[in-house]
Amino acid sequence: MTSNLIYSQSQINLDVDNDLYFGRDFYYSSGIFLSFSKLKNKDEKKSFNHFKIGQLIYTPSRRYETNPLKYDYPYSGYVFLEYNNLKQISDYSSLSLGGNVGITGDASLARAMQNLYHDLILDLPNLEWKSQMPQEAHLNLVAKYFRGFKIEDNVNITTEVFSTIGTYQIKAGIKLGFLIGDLTWFSFSDNIINSQNNKFSFYLGTHQEYYFHDYKLEGSLFNEDAPLTMTSNKYRNTLEVGFKKRFRSLQVLTTFNSMSKDTDAQRTQRHPFLKISLSYQID
Repeated sequence: MTSNLIYSQSQINLDVDNDLYFGRDFYYSSGIFLSFSKLKNKDEKKSFNHFKIGQLIYTPSRRYETNPLKYDYPYSGYVFLEYNNLKQISDYSSLSLGGNVGITGDASLARAMQNLYHDLILDLPNLEWKSQMPQEAHLNLVAKYFRGFKIEDNVNITTEVFSTIGTYQIKAGIKLGFLIGDLTWFSFSDNIINSQNNKFSFYLGTHQEYYFHDYKLEGSLFNEDAPLTMTSNKYRNTLEVGFKKRFRSLQVLTTFNSMSKDTDAQRTQRHPFLKISLSYQID
């Protein structure tokens, strides 16, 4: 039973999303997330407190175009702090509630980080970041319900219902997946270490999302300060395939992701990126 498994009491996690593996450097160009998680036990139910800092970077496809009217995606960065509590409901289900505060514009350091990476790693000219989304503070509430269904040993179906409500995004969606490996009360992508399990896990799934508002494309709900906005596609989907394996105190998760268009202005029908997630057991 899942309730008898032993989980890392504390762990740190580094997630890196990047599209350079596929010869891209635009649209969802980069995501970097560093988090700390602490296990709590109460009444035979477990929960994790997660603390995360993250940065998102979005750019148009023609990186050296200087006329913003020819962009197919606005320049945008978002840096944030997030807390959420992931609480076990049953052996194969959980509820996560939390929120994040962040800032867009120059204070997100997205332009500085991208140009530094271009200078030091790629030896490319700096991007001008003209007409980027303006500097504004944001507050968002996030929720996720996970439920897994065991078909037979090591063969499972997983479902997640999730939503975000705030000034940066208002969206809702569902994830459906096929998991080969041990089923637990949290999702494959959480990359939480179970210290008794070092089996290889494989995942194939899809995200189906509906966006009521998306700041990085549409700007603020409360003003018209954004110098460049675009029509946001309300319905979006992502295909995801990946694997996970633990090596002593380190657990490695890698997923390939293919995203549909965020806006019809994009030149390519789908956008790929690779997620590499490293979780390390502290105690």
